[in-house]
Amino acid sequence: MWGTFDAAPGRLNLLERWPNPVVRRWHSARLKEWQAFQLFGESHLVLGAIYDAKLLGLVQIVVVDTTTNTATRWERRVRSARLSVAQGLRGTRSSGRGGPLRIAIANDVADGRLAVTAMSSAYHGSPSIDLRIDGFCSAESGDGANLVICHPFPGDMPLYSHKCVMEVEATLRIGDDDIRFERGGSTLVLDDHKGHYPSPMVYDWVTGARREPGGRRVAFNLTDNQVRDHDTFNENALFLDGEVHLLGGVRFERPDGVHERWHVRDHDGRVEVDFDPTVRNEQHVGPRGLLADYYGPFGRCSGWIEADDGERVSVDGCFGMGEQKFIRF
Repeated sequence: MWGTFDAAPGRLNLLERWPNPVVRRWHSARLKEWQAFQLFGESHLVLGAIYDAKLLGLVQIVVVDTTTNTATRWERRVRSARLSVAQGLRGTRSSGRGGPLRIAIANDVADGRLAVTAMSSAYHGSPSIDLRIDGFCSAESGDGANLVICHPFPGDMPLYSHKCVMEVEATLRIGDDDIRFERGGSTLVLDDHKGHYPSPMVYDWVTGARREPGGRRVAFNLTDNQVRDHDTFNENALFLDGEVHLLGGVRFERPDGVHERWHVRDHDGRVEVDFDPTVRNEQHVGPRGLLADYYGPFGRCSGWIEADDGERVSVDGCFGMGEQKFIRF
């Protein structure tokens, strides 16, 4: 059951292990589910998320201008009934709606395609938005690189995650402004995630992507979460075009706080990455963040990650995002 894989599962149901319907409903209420993406272009990063925490959900688009370090947000907290998170990525669909904001993700990852649409009329000071994304993730042609994990939390509770780094073409209209993400110069990272997290839910994360001068697609995923035995079970990886280079466990240090430089290091000397937040992005629920205290800043990365063949791949100049997450409900 536990392991790390390189292809999308055909069907996904983390609740089948509990045949009793009453017990299954209880575990379903504890399952955190989301499908998210990061679209990296030459001058913009777009974050999208359909997030179902059962008691509360979130529909979100954030567009960051990486040249000016400014962000425009469209986001709504919604009831779980307004969200649908796909069970696997073979011919499925995720969708979410909150107020005028609508997001839909059509998943055909097994056939090498992913399509995203997001739109909203202007509201509360945010302009209108129309986002269209076509992702190309055929493993055979090297367009996509898949990292799929199913790992154990304490008590053998499951964590599933599917990261896919892929080629992309996209158009984004914000008000009257048009932005294009050209294939060969942009990168799409898909994040499909389901976890029966302990309470409180706690983890650290940094991701980033860029194109090298020769066009090679470089991306990385670094996470310190609550799974057992991080040297055996983790979702840390370097993505180079269609290749996935697995890494060991990592640790995060923030000596000057969440808004200043983060240091990410591993136990094997293969990861030396710093993350400098430049754009704040956070969510707080309850008095003094008692129920949820979430920081998800955007910023610049520097340092290097060692590939399987010993190459030290620079991440200098990668724009990315990080998370420090604490959720009690």
